[in-house]
Amino acid sequence: MATKRTKTQTKKAQGGNDATRSAWLAGLGAVSIAQKRGGALIGGLISEGTDFQARAQKLVRETSVDALAHAKVAIAPVRAGLKNNAKKFGAAVQRGVAVVLTQLGIPSKADVEELTRRVTALSRQLRAAK
Repeated sequence: MATKRTKTQTKKAQGGNDATRSAWLAGLGAVSIAQKRGGALIGGLISEGTDFQARAQKLVRETSVDALAHAKVAIAPVRAGLKNNAKKFGAAVQRGVAVVLTQLGIPSKADVEELTRRVTALSRQLRAAK
């Protein structure tokens, strides 16, 4: 037996189709807008990324210059102290070596230079006496 469709049943079926059709059309509209605006959006994002990278690199350069200047100021007293300590240590080693060489009977550089001066002076006196 055939059922008779009523207006209410037809409206319900069309209402469901209208909602589905609207959702489908909304999806197509979203795809269309994405195609139209996508290129411009990507271009804008690339431009913004390039600008941001340039700003970040500039900030890094400025920060590194400032950090280097602060580090030099902070290290200067330490470096001066190390140089002073190195000089003191070197002088102490030289004195210790001089004492050991003297105890062994080995003349120092100053002793050899003094003897060289004396020999040169005596040689002049001998030449002058001839």
